[in-house]
Amino acid sequence: MLRKVLFNIVKFTLFLGVGGGLLWLITKDLTPQDKKDIADSFRNANYWYVLISVGIGVLSHILRALRWQMMLQPLGHAPRLLTIFYAVMVAYLANLAVPRLGEVTRCGIMQRYEKVPFDKAVGTIVVERGIDLISLGIVTVLALLVQFTLIRDFFNEKVLFPIAAKVQFTLVTWLILGAVVLVLFLVGRWAIGKWKHTDLYLRLRLLAMNVRDGIYSIRHLKNIPLFIGYSVGIWICYYAMIHVCFFAIEETSGYGLPQGLSILVFGTLGIISTPGGIGAYQFIVTELLNNVYLLVRPVAYAFSWIVWVGQTIMIISFGLLSLLLLPLMAPKSESHEPETGH
Repeated sequence: MLRKVLFNIVKFTLFLGVGGGLLWLITKDLTPQDKKDIADSFRNANYWYVLISVGIGVLSHILRALRWQMMLQPLGHAPRLLTIFYAVMVAYLANLAVPRLGEVTRCGIMQRYEKVPFDKAVGTIVVERGIDLISLGIVTVLALLVQFTLIRDFFNEKVLFPIAAKVQFTLVTWLILGAVVLVLFLVGRWAIGKWKHTDLYLRLRLLAMNVRDGIYSIRHLKNIPLFIGYSVGIWICYYAMIHVCFFAIEETSGYGLPQGLSILVFGTLGIISTPGGIGAYQFIVTELLNNVYLLVRPVAYAFSWIVWVGQTIMIISFGLLSLLLLPLMAPKSESHEPETGH
């Protein structure tokens, strides 16, 4: 237990260090005038639009809760929507501390308050993550269709070329990697043969089977169009959260679909890179707006913070509120009969 806690602390410190390093990178060359311009952007921003963006963010989480409710029903469970929403918000709050901790947290909440087996809930989350990945791919394609040259050049300059310059794969490197993979495969087969009859192996196999059942639940959804509608609605909300914030600053008020899609795609990569996206989101959005759309750097920096702070405050406030309200939700009894239909 202590080892796991220490590992999480180290992981959080590492990711937070990366975020802090990125923040330093985008602020180290700011001149006094730049800092003044940033302060002016914050002072003159219309935060009513940020508040609207926060409301849209809450709506996206409600849609996510509705979608997850649909995924759990084919498994024979009818969890309450309010419990699911609380679990989703607590999960996002947990992810601010340690990336991926939220998935474990919300499965634990569903097991305690709705009697949904932990491993089956994990299976549905695996499906959910896959759907989110596909959705991000679709949004990326849309962004490329709208402005292929701009995004291609930005991706090559800021992502692909730097990585290629640091990683040189020669024939010897590929042979070594192949040998390592082969050795790991052989060692894995040998290890499985040694302990496949142990209690630990049987428990892990049962866990895998229940996770598989959760994944297969997608095949038995009763209303596929509604499920797709929820998924589309979630990403429309993600885009709208950014688009609304354009009106908060005068210099970005003329921005629209091309800029919003680009920020959504690259900003999402920043969000999943560090706890809550701290540092990474600001770095990516600032570089994108400044280098691709030629927005002056101080305003681009201020915009990235306005969007990020608004959504982070929303996650913290609703996450803490959900933590306070969850104990008021009485756990369902083991004999609870699931509702039918949707």
